[in-house]
Amino acid sequence: MSHIRCMWLFLGLSMAFLYFVRAHGPNVCSQMQFVTYTRRVYKSKLVPYEHYSFWAGYQTKYRSEYSDEDEVAYRYEPKYSCCAGYEGSIYDCKPVCKNKCPTNGFCASPDHCICKLGYAGPACEPVCTSGCGKNEICERPAVCSCQSGYHRDSTLGHCLPICPGGCGDHSFCSEPAKCECEPLYKTMGNATDCRPVCSPECGQNSFCQEPNLCTCLEGYKADERGICSPICQEECGPNSRCLKPGVCECEDGHVGDERGANCQPECSSCPENGSCLSPNVCTCNPGYVMKDNRCEPHCEEDCSDYGHCVAPNKCECYPGHEKSTVDMKCAPKCTNGCPNGFCFSPEKCVCNNGYLMGPNNTCEPQCSLNCVHGQCTHPEACTCDTGYRFKENSAHVCEAICESGCKNGDCMAPNICICHEGYEPSDINPSTSVCKPQCAEGCEFGECVAPHECKCWPGYEKVNGVCRPQETTSLPTDTTATDGSTPVDLTTTTETDLRAPTKVLQVHYSNCTGGCMCWIEYDEEGALNTAKCAKICVDPEDEPCLNLDNCHCALPTGQLVCKEGGSEDSSLEETHYLCKMQQLKKARPEAEVRVRESTGSVTKLMVILGSCAGIILGAAIAVMATKYYIRSTSRRIYVADEAICENDFE
Repeated sequence: MSHIRCMWLFLGLSMAFLYFVRAHGPNVCSQMQFVTYTRRVYKSKLVPYEHYSFWAGYQTKYRSEYSDEDEVAYRYEPKYSCCAGYEGSIYDCKPVCKNKCPTNGFCASPDHCICKLGYAGPACEPVCTSGCGKNEICERPAVCSCQSGYHRDSTLGHCLPICPGGCGDHSFCSEPAKCECEPLYKTMGNATDCRPVCSPECGQNSFCQEPNLCTCLEGYKADERGICSPICQEECGPNSRCLKPGVCECEDGHVGDERGANCQPECSSCPENGSCLSPNVCTCNPGYVMKDNRCEPHCEEDCSDYGHCVAPNKCECYPGHEKSTVDMKCAPKCTNGCPNGFCFSPEKCVCNNGYLMGPNNTCEPQCSLNCVHGQCTHPEACTCDTGYRFKENSAHVCEAICESGCKNGDCMAPNICICHEGYEPSDINPSTSVCKPQCAEGCEFGECVAPHECKCWPGYEKVNGVCRPQETTSLPTDTTATDGSTPVDLTTTTETDLRAPTKVLQVHYSNCTGGCMCWIEYDEEGALNTAKCAKICVDPEDEPCLNLDNCHCALPTGQLVCKEGGSEDSSLEETHYLCKMQQLKKARPEAEVRVRESTGSVTKLMVILGSCAGIILGAAIAVMATKYYIRSTSRRIYVADEAICENDFE
């Protein structure tokens, strides 16, 4: 083992020596890097084999075998590269300048440029230590040359500008390809044409012949003021002048023929019915006068209101106006006239007193008091609508008319009576209906004579506020009634009255059960399950309903008995109806039974749900137990196999 350790130590020292003596250029940096490599390792492993014994037979046993295997190992190694700001091979790392260096410079260090020898400045331009003259540049170190567009004079040695085409008289080359005039001369056109300058400048029709010397043009002559005027051989006519030599022209504001003769004044635009009197001065023709730069006709007699003068001494009405046939004066015109008003302006009416303009542009009468259920037909006069009449001592409030009167109610609209509280209509026809008293608890076997006041029929008496058939009694006949009515024989039995087909049994239907609002068909077993609520026929919307003309009241039971088909034939089948409120009272025990049945069904549902939950929970426990048993069995087999292997190795 000692010689192996010595070998590893020797290899480590060798690698360190090579690291320090390895040849590479400057500006090289190193960095340790974690790398992987493969090495051979001597390892052992268990190999199964079959062992036979007389007592146990064939058994699987394990033995150790040794061999060399590849294994991945890790170590640190240095990695070389150019330092930050340098690039290239590690044997020649060069600095990097992000901004390119000038032509005569080079990158000395990262992002730092240096000029070559003989050059300086940010752009590394050549340097001439002695300096260059005017119009010269330093072409290369210590060498001066003329700028572009200049040449060196052989006599004086200065750099002078070059004008390729040369300069004209009285001019010189001031810049490359640019000529300038000499003093007292100025450029005329291009730079090669220099003319003399006169101060002050020469007048019209003259020119500067020499500096500060003016001369008249040919065909002109100077007057005593020194102004050069044209010369015309023939004299020009009135309002004309000599424009140029031998040519006449009309003066400003005049026009004539092409020779400048017969010159007349000119106006830019004279108004209609006017003429030009002098340049830009107009005058009106006879019968017209000037107003606001217009020649308007003049009428010696003034036109009437809403009229104007359209020609000398001729008047005409303005649009929307016409002459009246009475005084021939102009007045506003309204095509449709102005009932209850007058025409104030064209097609515009003004209403008379008591009238106001309505939405249809007509004058409508006004009433200070609002016409209730009526119309204002004249100022402060109302007319009632159809079905209404004036209220007593009122000329503007109209009230509805009910043909049958409206006792115990309010007539709200024509033939519409709204009953007071405690009353109800007696008929579905509003024109014949009257308000009759209403008893909230009904008035069976009696007549409702006032709100909530029931008067029993003969043969009935009030018991606890309800009309009941009088019971049989042996009391003597009461000859005097307590309320002053006709004496009643109390010995008469109620049962006899009910069975006899007297007029008492054929009472009005309204006495059945105190005005029931809902009737249900029934038979001997009770109310039908399929029966619908039948109301008393009042209007077409009451369906299904009962026509009370085909029904009569069974007083002992308070039920309605109706014949089908509406015929008086006694052979037709009769249908019995019971008030819905009575049926509800009888059906209350059935509702309680339904509640109990619903409670029992809920209990059964809870038992079924509990049984299902128990079955699901038992199945889950069985599955978990099976998994636990399988896992524990496999663990015991694995422990037994490990024990056999350990015994074999021992």
